[in-house]
Amino acid sequence: MHGRRVEDDATLAERIVRGAIRAYRLHPFHDVDAATIAETCGVDHAVVDRLFPTWDGLLLVVYDRWLQLRGSRRSSVPRCTLDHVRTTLAEDVADPGLVRLLAGVLPLAASERDFAGFFRKRFEEYVEELTVGLQRDVDAGTEVIGIPAHQAATQLLAVYEGLQVQMLVRPYLDVLVEYDRAVHTLRHGWREPEPVAWDLDAALVRG
Repeated sequence: MHGRRVEDDATLAERIVRGAIRAYRLHPFHDVDAATIAETCGVDHAVVDRLFPTWDGLLLVVYDRWLQLRGSRRSSVPRCTLDHVRTTLAEDVADPGLVRLLAGVLPLAASERDFAGFFRKRFEEYVEELTVGLQRDVDAGTEVIGIPAHQAATQLLAVYEGLQVQMLVRPYLDVLVEYDRAVHTLRHGWREPEPVAWDLDAALVRG
């Protein structure tokens, strides 16, 4: 009986998470609550509260599951990290509910609430993923970057997340066109060697 209960709870939890994803696709971020999710997935409100006793915990699980689903149906592998980010942005355009969720958890990640550290960790992991990808591109000779890869990753993430915001508040904007323009500028800057920081005091001593 205990094993059956665990199995049933796992099935219900997955149903609730998928229901939450559907709810965020249908409604603005702040209009989604446990009652909305319960109605969307067809379970009792008490079941949602039992399996996900904290709202931030449910948000974290939904966040992780949605990111896992994103990109799972890609028919081809992006050639490089910049193409990977562009493909991801195209998926965001097709699924703006996820972007609303990502934007909605930013204040939580910047707070001191219990789950804030977990959300911040997700952002740090994405920066690290981009850093590793860009360094791999440099090593393969498909990208030329004259600054440390982690700095380039931070700049790329700023472009990507900035365009995510733009697509929410300026829906008429073609963010893929703007991404291509921004990447052209980024690449031009990356190919310039980082200027040497001269130590004037040390130079005067040597002189």
